[in-house]
Amino acid sequence: MVALMVALMLVGCGDEAPPWSPGGITNIPGTITGGGGTSGTGGMGGVGGSGGGASGACDNPSDLDAIEGAAPSIRDIARNCGLTSCALFVLNGPAYQICVDACVESSVEGLSTPCARCYGALERCGRDAICFESCSLNTCSSFCTNCLAAAGCITEFEECRGLPGDDCPPP
Repeated sequence: MVALMVALMLVGCGDEAPPWSPGGITNIPGTITGGGGTSGTGGMGGVGGSGGGASGACDNPSDLDAIEGAAPSIRDIARNCGLTSCALFVLNGPAYQICVDACVESSVEGLSTPCARCYGALERCGRDAICFESCSLNTCSSFCTNCLAAAGCITEFEECRGLPGDDCPPP
């Protein structure tokens, strides 16, 4: 496992920011990257609402269209971001999530920032719960979804998105 983590940290190493990151990623504790722009403090998207309004960050026509049209699935895109562009940050949870958030948003046309953050949060939760190996080959495998569910990641994901389920196709 340690060898895998070290190998992932080496993927894409260098002094420059990932190509999808305009101006670099800045203000990330413990990193030496980028130059330009300031990081936001945004939350995980709205949950709840009143009077029958949207209940989550992805529960709107634009994001629903983006989710439906994404290929591969946005969960796979988030995992790929974590394995490649964001591997350098895998040992720094907050920086890792910021990187995955930005990578997902730039990779999925029409996806809003708050909705992209739900996928970044799921990827980080899986990293924190050590579901990395279970999810590295297939984000919708029973090994992955069971690990994420046991850690509470799927519940948080549903609440953030405002949509039921784990965003995997039915078996």
